[in-house]
Amino acid sequence: MKDVFINDRDHFKWSKQKEYISHLDTIDENTKIKAIDALTFFEVEFGAQFLKTSSINHPIRQMISNKAPFQIKDLIEFAETLKILKKEKNNYNRLIQKLLSKDNAQTEGISLVNVARMFLKEELIVSFIDELKYKKTPDVKITNPNNEDVFFIEITKLNNSDYQKEISDNYNFFHNQFNNVQPLFSFFGKQFQVVDKKEYPGISKIIADAKKRVKENDQIIYYSDRRFNFMLAPPSYNYDFNEICERNNIRSIRFNGLPIEVDETSRINNKIVKANQIPEGENGLLFIEISPIYFLTTDIVTAAKRLEANITKYKNLLGIILFSEIVAPKEPILVNLGNNHFFSRKTIENLCRESLFIYNNNCDMKLSEETLVKIYKALL
Repeated sequence: MKDVFINDRDHFKWSKQKEYISHLDTIDENTKIKAIDALTFFEVEFGAQFLKTSSINHPIRQMISNKAPFQIKDLIEFAETLKILKKEKNNYNRLIQKLLSKDNAQTEGISLVNVARMFLKEELIVSFIDELKYKKTPDVKITNPNNEDVFFIEITKLNNSDYQKEISDNYNFFHNQFNNVQPLFSFFGKQFQVVDKKEYPGISKIIADAKKRVKENDQIIYYSDRRFNFMLAPPSYNYDFNEICERNNIRSIRFNGLPIEVDETSRINNKIVKANQIPEGENGLLFIEISPIYFLTTDIVTAAKRLEANITKYKNLLGIILFSEIVAPKEPILVNLGNNHFFSRKTIENLCRESLFIYNNNCDMKLSEETLVKIYKALL
């Protein structure tokens, strides 16, 4: 691999980002062409100085910096979505303004694009609505061009408390160590107490040393201290590893983080009041971005029943979409939970988009069967 980034300033140059892509050996030539085209488009839309002036935590800058194959494919899809939106009369500039700001991008901008890419695939028209100071307005208007059906989407995010953020950060750290940092082996692990970020380098070394021993000695390694434990196994010991997991009722290829000792479903229920943003006499959806830990720690059947009971009082609400993203080696799935509720997981290699759709069976429906079918196809 050619050394493209000679100094730190090179990372701020679009030309260097494109050059780096051109030398990658982890993607094919067609993907390289599409990725470079996506970066060229971003440079025009966000400006020549975007990489220099935006925060390192800006989600689009992180998307560009991460050169994993799945992230490059997601970057291409993200750009393709924006290109389609730019061609329409849909208040596209409002979306770009939301994406330029780190805080707005994190709370709303990225979700706007995620919503758009869902419904554009079903050839529906997506428009962005200006916020009015003294009037409740939703974020997105969706139109079915075949019959002029219209519905609206309100977007919100379930923010974490400081304690939840700490638990979530811990989980993401351990998840990355075992699922993304090479070399990768069969594993299981569990966390026992909150870990300060200052401890991350030391823990990374513990895990790296254990992986080195697994590789060099071709043996199962177990580690435990007061903070966490884990076991790693080379491919030659997969049978023994799986036997250990079954005997101890342990789920393999999983790191169990600390439980979030908060009733997250109740917090989601409190967010449903945002459905009031949907115009009176119109149908709409409530899109709620949540932490991926929710789906890892929650009985979604029970959660669906609780959420279903709460949304029935909003007669114009079609339903709610709980949405999260996680990097993990999971398979796509679609689970019918009954009563028109579904859990879905779509993947771009290791990038998983998971959603739980809770349908409001008490909705005063204004939409045609054709539009409803398109909505379900978009979500599932």
